[in-house]
Amino acid sequence: MVSPAGLVAEKAAATAFANVVMGRLNRELGKKYDMWKNIKTEISSLQTDLGILAAAVDDHQSMAAPPRTAVARVYGEEIRELTHDIEDCVERFLHRVTCKPGTSRARRSAHAIRTFRTRLRFAAKIKEFRNRVAEARNRALNAAMLPDGAQASNNETMHQSAGFVQDCCHPVGIAEATMELRRLLNIEPNEDEAEGTSNNTLAAPQLRVVAIVGFGGSGKTTLAKAVYDTVHNEGSLHCVWVDGHSLDNKDANGIVKHIQEKLQLGEGSSTTSPTEYHKDRYLIVIDDIKGKHLMHWNALRNAFRGNGRIIVTTATQSVANRCCNHPREEDRCTFGYVYNMKCLEEEDSRKIALLGKCTPELLLGSAKLLKKCGGLPLALYSVACQLSCENVLTGRFCNKLCNDLGTYLEREDDEPNFARLRGVLWENYTSLSDYTVRTCLLYLGIFPIDHPFKKNVIIRRWLAEGYARHYHGRHQTVAEENFKTFLNRSIILPVVSISNVMGKTSKAYGIMHTFTLHKSMSTKFIMPFGAQHKKVRHFFIHDSSSANSRMVPNIDLSRVRSLTVIGNAGDAISSFNKYKLTRVLDLEGCIDVKDCHLKEICMLWNLRYLSLGPNINVIPKEIAQLKLQETLDVSKTMVNVLPVEAIGLPCLIHLIGKFKLQNPVKTEKVPKEIMLRDRFRICCRQGSGFFATYGPYEKVEQGQDMV
Repeated sequence: MVSPAGLVAEKAAATAFANVVMGRLNRELGKKYDMWKNIKTEISSLQTDLGILAAAVDDHQSMAAPPRTAVARVYGEEIRELTHDIEDCVERFLHRVTCKPGTSRARRSAHAIRTFRTRLRFAAKIKEFRNRVAEARNRALNAAMLPDGAQASNNETMHQSAGFVQDCCHPVGIAEATMELRRLLNIEPNEDEAEGTSNNTLAAPQLRVVAIVGFGGSGKTTLAKAVYDTVHNEGSLHCVWVDGHSLDNKDANGIVKHIQEKLQLGEGSSTTSPTEYHKDRYLIVIDDIKGKHLMHWNALRNAFRGNGRIIVTTATQSVANRCCNHPREEDRCTFGYVYNMKCLEEEDSRKIALLGKCTPELLLGSAKLLKKCGGLPLALYSVACQLSCENVLTGRFCNKLCNDLGTYLEREDDEPNFARLRGVLWENYTSLSDYTVRTCLLYLGIFPIDHPFKKNVIIRRWLAEGYARHYHGRHQTVAEENFKTFLNRSIILPVVSISNVMGKTSKAYGIMHTFTLHKSMSTKFIMPFGAQHKKVRHFFIHDSSSANSRMVPNIDLSRVRSLTVIGNAGDAISSFNKYKLTRVLDLEGCIDVKDCHLKEICMLWNLRYLSLGPNINVIPKEIAQLKLQETLDVSKTMVNVLPVEAIGLPCLIHLIGKFKLQNPVKTEKVPKEIMLRDRFRICCRQGSGFFATYGPYEKVEQGQDMV
């Protein structure tokens, strides 16, 4: 049977098109092209077929992750190409036949006649797409009827991965963390079992909860086990270890009884009052607690409210917060602390990955490999297993493994060294709620592994690309929720700088970035510029010395949806007019784009997001041609004066930069219903009349930041 993990992209393609692209087209046809009765019927039928196709994918969603079958891979490529073809066709059609706002009925009629052949060609294309979708649907349904005896589950692999470092006799880099957790739990080394007879006896009993949170494989279980073992060996507390998976099929009473039995407290009596053993001290470790267990958390906490110590480990920030935050008045006696796992330092990373060897040649050759591992213990352990298979460990082999690391993370055979790590990464990817979240995650592979990105930039790009769409119009909310999901799961990590606050700037977790980038490249969703593949959606250039950036690609750039450049762009910007359907040009970090390039950029009718770099001095009036522009970022440019045409763009929402207005009197001609709502800074000339024209900004002083 076709594996659901192999169909994730197909579900995204089919459902996104059915809910967003076709819905938009139907609305346009309903308003402006009522005479097209047959075409509307064809489109509705096509939408229904795609819905059935998406439903077939949903039916398999609960099945196993990799390995995928050959059928799933071929089917996935077919659906992706089909969806992209339809999306491109729809956008080209709407561009050619849509009249300007405010056009008279006579002009609309004349325009309809002039575009009659275009409409006919589009009608023929719709029929062709219907046939292709129907064939794909039949193949999917036939594949779904195959016997599922080969179905396998990697749940066991997922579960095993949590405690992988238990295989290591001597965990690395957790000594300080162990001492910190004992301090937070108020369990001092070699503490007397009775807590002494001085100050401790006078203190009121207090439940202490510490939640250890971090990405899968970050060593949460190992750290909790280290604390558990040291306390247990000292014999000062009753200790019990509870596997979170053992709680899945228990209710609140069952969970409490399960722990009580392990503590040998209230044994044989289910009605024993918890207060009877509050005077005893005990340590409870609940490993891998999930959101589904939170409904029983209050009962568990109340049952052990006395002088207990509880450690929980979880991969979700919100679960950790819930276990430690107690909003009710009576819960103030409970101490809660969220401990975020830290990445291992470079020295500790080398100890694990390089098997204790540190020759100069090995250190040099392994630098990039360790950077990709990002200090994640499970990734380093997997690399160590792979390197241990070599007779002689060399820097050259480390460099080769670094280049092939993405392949190991997505391999579908029985390769054992990366199996646990692969299980964690796949679980983080496939357990995301729907196609919009998964697509947004893959999109983050555009940025370099160590490159911080701003939350607002990512959200604006997702919206411009259409990857955070919602058929009820809640696009902004969906984008923000997706970003929050990645932070909540530690898939991306917040970066705190002197000039920034927590949450505004983030970066992708190293090994997860490697996984998503390889997955994106394997489906031609994201590729480095110059890659010899057809129908690539997103190009990036990270390394200014890359040979690919100076290569004239033999590909159709008219279907590229975004170009992101950091450094030298080379031939990627030699002809912007080839990027006919591009929605996003992120050139903020590009040093090659100059004023002479803007004329071609202003002809990109489908452009939604434009950020420019330091060598731009003037924004031309032709910017008015970008009718679909949503974001214009000139904050990194040398632009001092902005033409008023830029502010008058009908779809502009975000205008970022510091500038003066050119001919501000002309602002009176700008439609008052412009959509500007984001922060920007405007240095107005005296008597410009700009703020008088735009009522919402009347109280903003000249040169004041607008947030």
